[in-house]
Amino acid sequence: MKIIVQNLKYQISPKQWLTIDNWHLDTGQSVLFVGPVNSGKSTFAKLLSHQLEANTGSIAMDHPEKLARVSFELEAEILAEDRYHDDSDFVEGGLDQGRTAGEIIGSETTADPIIELMNISHLLDRPFKVLSTGEARKVLIAKALRTKPELLILEEPFSGLDISSRQTMIGLFEKLIGMGLQILLFDYYQEGLPDSIEHMVFISDGRIALEGPKHEVVDSAEWKSKNQHQIQLPHFLPDSYRYDHLDKTCPLVKIVDLNVKYHEKPVFNNLNWTFKRGENWRITGPNGCGKSTLLGMISGDNPKAYGKDITLFGVKRGSGESIWDIKRHYGILSSSLHRDYKASVSVLEAVVSGFFDSIGLYDKPSDAQWKIAREWLELLGIQDKETRPFSGLSFGEQRQVLIVRAMVKLPLILLLDEPCIGLDNQSRTQVLALIDYISINSQTHILFVAHDYRDELTCLNRSLNFEPTGDCYTATISKI
Repeated sequence: MKIIVQNLKYQISPKQWLTIDNWHLDTGQSVLFVGPVNSGKSTFAKLLSHQLEANTGSIAMDHPEKLARVSFELEAEILAEDRYHDDSDFVEGGLDQGRTAGEIIGSETTADPIIELMNISHLLDRPFKVLSTGEARKVLIAKALRTKPELLILEEPFSGLDISSRQTMIGLFEKLIGMGLQILLFDYYQEGLPDSIEHMVFISDGRIALEGPKHEVVDSAEWKSKNQHQIQLPHFLPDSYRYDHLDKTCPLVKIVDLNVKYHEKPVFNNLNWTFKRGENWRITGPNGCGKSTLLGMISGDNPKAYGKDITLFGVKRGSGESIWDIKRHYGILSSSLHRDYKASVSVLEAVVSGFFDSIGLYDKPSDAQWKIAREWLELLGIQDKETRPFSGLSFGEQRQVLIVRAMVKLPLILLLDEPCIGLDNQSRTQVLALIDYISINSQTHILFVAHDYRDELTCLNRSLNFEPTGDCYTATISKI
């Protein structure tokens, strides 16, 4: 497919424009687009895929009907449709699981060549809304491939994928390119991007700053000057909740012989895990092994915890505690929280909602809470977005805000499930350094899930790793 862009202008925000004076894509060419958060690259992807209409200028392509796009927004739209059609009040058991992965793809047969190509036959009968981030990404790519596109636009396709799935995905893209499919891949620059896409476009401040062969772009002086990482750490941490009411001799979390199943298929069996004070844990394992399920069970977000032998902060689950008694000890960021955070609030209000563990703001914050929220926004360098609508931010900008929301009360446990998805390299470096700083200079303990090799924390001293054993997963505990 051939694309010609001329004199394109689109207003991203009152103070920012995307301006592409002249750009073209040759037939058969694949391109890697990189740039920081708020650079305009996601906006350009939406304009190319006709999700947005330019204020001025033109985008000409010979077969626009042969284009497909996979993005975080598409995943959110599908989940929003399932929520709208949720019939939990009328179905047996009181729980409408929504559409299966097979129904989303439009194929429920394991003999489908695309299902085989993506190696996702085991996901077809599972509800889309319970899939991990990486599993959902594979399903959406399969859905896009079933339209037989000539050009596929992918936004951060590797986010949330474990190492094995990442390598499989890279191999898939190389195979698809070899078969003649053009791919426009929009992501943050990293070493693990496909070698088969050699042409790179660097977008910065709403313009194409650099373009050419990948190795020439990253070796240029302009690239190096624009990609220096600077870390800003606070001289103090904003005030926080106190947890002196808790028995310091009790573990924060204790789990005994925990078994989890989905549709009678075991996920993991006989998990025994104790999370003590002074420990910071990294939870690892392949996509679909139950990591997010486990975190949801100990944070009050997964009903499978009921009837299980789980003790939180010295109180056994099911002994009369409310979900808010549990959540007050946590600061949480996960892909499911991000998907569900659809409240009509400003950035500052979204941050303050972390004090109340709510999606949206329904309580009246104190002057001190407003002040603390502003201090946290400043720590991540996003205080200029304070009054902007949360829903109007890009995915990466929303992720930054939700990280601040999780940190705002300096919780006893900071539960971070793939926190850096959607962050550019500078923001990733800043967030990881701040997490390490918090673990050293506060009462906060860390529970950390991440597949990306760049997501390293020095504070982590324990590991809970899920490995495949037969038809389910077994956990191994070790020191780091």
